[in-house]
Amino acid sequence: MLKRIPFVAAVALLTIWPAVRADDKAVAFPFKDGDRVAWIGSSSTNIGVWPRTMEFLLRTRNPDVHLTFHKFSTGGGTFATGAEKLDGWLADFKPTLVFLNYGGNDAAAGEAGLPQFKENMEKCVAKVEAAGARVVLVTPQAADVRKSGEEAAANRRLYAETMLAFAKEKGWPVVDTHHPLETLQREGEKADKDFTINKDKIHLTDPGYVAWGCFLYERLTPPACECKAVLTADGKTTATTRCKVEDVKAEAGTLSFVRRDEVLPILPPAALLPPRGPVPLEKLSPYLLAVTGLPDGNYEILCEDKPIGEATASRLAEGVNLNTLLLDSGKPAPWAELAEQLWAGKGLDQIGATRWRFAVRKK
Repeated sequence: MLKRIPFVAAVALLTIWPAVRADDKAVAFPFKDGDRVAWIGSSSTNIGVWPRTMEFLLRTRNPDVHLTFHKFSTGGGTFATGAEKLDGWLADFKPTLVFLNYGGNDAAAGEAGLPQFKENMEKCVAKVEAAGARVVLVTPQAADVRKSGEEAAANRRLYAETMLAFAKEKGWPVVDTHHPLETLQREGEKADKDFTINKDKIHLTDPGYVAWGCFLYERLTPPACECKAVLTADGKTTATTRCKVEDVKAEAGTLSFVRRDEVLPILPPAALLPPRGPVPLEKLSPYLLAVTGLPDGNYEILCEDKPIGEATASRLAEGVNLNTLLLDSGKPAPWAELAEQLWAGKGLDQIGATRWRFAVRKK
């Protein structure tokens, strides 16, 4: 029989287990143009929301890095399962970059299972490297202890900490998504006692998985993807970053213009969004607009005649994030249909350059 962590010890582990973490910026952006990316893991990988979040962010923020994706999973499993299946998966897809996400099910073995956990992890990394691919390890998920139970949550934390320490020892790239998800649960409960990242004992809600994907993307130190237009109230374009501004009109208290974007840092579909505080939604989505020289007052910002939100003249002069305005206003995104297409797997190269008319109108 496997040794289990006693209940009291499990509770203690949640609070006193040393935080052995990799540096958030220790993993340089691993994606290269032409990479074949394999997401490999247990049921959380098989569900596919965190990989899809990564794909959405990569396609919209880095359209010049052309990538092919495939996920491999038995719908459950451990690093032992990975070691058993990897040869076939690697041979079929021939990935150049592999993300390994096991540990959530491994953790059921408790402290007694740690030596085997590390041995199987090492086998998986060796198989990936022998196939000529690069590897990134991703920690298992955190839990809402009300759903998982104290012992299971403590074991997952133990295995996440072990993965981080073992990867550091071996020099393997590893990304800690476990602790950010813990923080999301803790902060979410403060705002709403019924908040949970879990839909059952082990799996996350879809917004929880989107948060996971955002945490992973952020910790892979992606290149800046700022998309910004700066105009004056009288219709001059003074600066642009990764977009073009055309057909500017300044008349009757309204400034309007056509914007063509080279990158598109919009948010995933609204129904999937996690709480914005603990999750870097806006940080990863700098879709910016600045207008200087406007008379004092409040202004409505629109896209294709659909409202995005409101801002003061002084705030517009400093620059606003259109995603922030949307989240503040609670309005549906004017580009919601496009976000759905991108979420479904289309790239900007398939959709074509966006061409939207924006307007800034005095209230």
